[in-house]
Amino acid sequence: MRHTILRSTTKLSPILMKSTLACGCARCRPNRSRTTIVDLNLVVNKGEFFGFIGPNGAGKSTTIRTLLGLISPTEGNAQIFGMDIVKEKQAVLKKVGYLPSEAAFYPGMKVKDVLKLSADLRKTDCSAEAKLLCERLQLDTARKVEELSFGNRKKVSIVCALQHCPELLILDEPTGGLDPLMQKEFFDILHERNKQGTTVFLS
Repeated sequence: MRHTILRSTTKLSPILMKSTLACGCARCRPNRSRTTIVDLNLVVNKGEFFGFIGPNGAGKSTTIRTLLGLISPTEGNAQIFGMDIVKEKQAVLKKVGYLPSEAAFYPGMKVKDVLKLSADLRKTDCSAEAKLLCERLQLDTARKVEELSFGNRKKVSIVCALQHCPELLILDEPTGGLDPLMQKEFFDILHERNKQGTTVFLS
């Protein structure tokens, strides 16, 4: 498995991560590890708008999850903002907005409650930014999440990832389910954030 890491700092020197990950997914054979990332060398500089491209099954999501500390590397190291992703994970996550390719929400919750919960977990008042994002994405915050289409659930995930105005956005297949008009609006938002100094990393 090869693995390299994302670095978003003012220094431009590369951060190399070499990792061998054990995959426990159902497609792996029982009692047998699976190499998913091998010697991936990745450098992202502060302020970049970086596209992380590869075919299905190439390890993009695995790389992203490892960068965020959701999967522990069995070898190698990586840094984001000059901080080790394993030893300083909490400090890294405070500066990151993450959008998974698929998101699950607590049933029975309204959109506005999901957004508030996300903000409360960060101990941040994001109400003004959340309102603006919801207006631009035409997201009805009074509806329950289980009533939403896949595209509208994606919008909820987008607002959760962006509402606290993070320094780094890590977005895993962010446009899935969005219609062409919403995709354009979404990328307009990303470009605006990028011009303001936010680093954008998306697969």
